[in-house]
Amino acid sequence: MLSTFRVLVRLPLDAFKYRDRYTITADILKAITRSKRGARKTHIMQRANLNTISLNKYLDLLLRNGYVISEGRLYKLTGRGMEFLENIDTEAMKMQWRL
Repeated sequence: MLSTFRVLVRLPLDAFKYRDRYTITADILKAITRSKRGARKTHIMQRANLNTISLNKYLDLLLRNGYVISEGRLYKLTGRGMEFLENIDTEAMKMQWRL
């Protein structure tokens, strides 16, 4: 156990793959759009690869800002959420072509 810790400490910080907030938000919105009638929390959590605590924080933020609406147990995207998702995809495509 201790030897594994020493190896992790020696690794450079960029050896780990972290997602930024925009990518996590886009993953949540994409998970919701996969289902036409809406998505439940468990499906969003699995598709976006998040734990419950992180998902609740992001969903709360998205609900408060009008990107997602809650209808019972289902979460659906609003027009604002669709626009945000389209803009994220457009910006990502621009960045890929610049490399």
